[in-house]
Amino acid sequence: MQIHRFYSETISEPITQITGSEANHICSVMRAEKGDIIELFDGNGTLAAARIEQAGSKKAVCRIENLQKIAKPVKPQIVVASSIPKGERFDRLITECTELGADRIIPVIFERTVRQPKNLKTKERLQNQIIAAAKQCKRLFLPKLDSPVSLKESIENLKSDYADGKFIFGSCDYKSQVIADLDFGDKDIIVFIGPEGGMSGQEEDLLAKNGAVPVRLNENILRVETAAIAFVSILASRRMSKLS
Repeated sequence: MQIHRFYSETISEPITQITGSEANHICSVMRAEKGDIIELFDGNGTLAAARIEQAGSKKAVCRIENLQKIAKPVKPQIVVASSIPKGERFDRLITECTELGADRIIPVIFERTVRQPKNLKTKERLQNQIIAAAKQCKRLFLPKLDSPVSLKESIENLKSDYADGKFIFGSCDYKSQVIADLDFGDKDIIVFIGPEGGMSGQEEDLLAKNGAVPVRLNENILRVETAAIAFVSILASRRMSKLS
């Protein structure tokens, strides 16, 4: 029997109450009933087996039967600082980068980033995309999602947060190094991905002046979300091979 996993921001013994959309998912979508066993995680390493004592569309009351607190593994971080693609394509970027193992996602506004509609999804709604992806892939630790910032702000923040990190950015220049040829060692990796119109010369110069290395995936021009997913996939695979 498959045990389904759900998110709870706080998990307390012996009783935890789940409200909002997760309660609705447990009781109305999955049709869980009193006595059923589910898993709960808080995105910060807490994982619990819980038995449902009360099931309702607005609240689920669970008794914790087994609780584990798992330390976050020490490993190089993968940070994606990406232009915001329009429409639902940012959802795909968020979802798949979460599944693949990105540790932080930063929406960056470049000069040629498409103008976003006034009803652009809020950070809270995007966070729900991350939670849904983490539930699906059984990920215990949620990646951090930043609020949108300019390229200059993102560089300043990231240089402060990852002083020893390796900074790279996607490039279509055939003279740029191929990512497979780069040796990152044990450093955190921060990858900047520009808009489909490309970064301006000034933006590439700004990145280069701050130590970022231009790299390419292949000879094709990729969509923003395709480039982000490809970068994270390659970096996560290389990280796993070093840790194994």
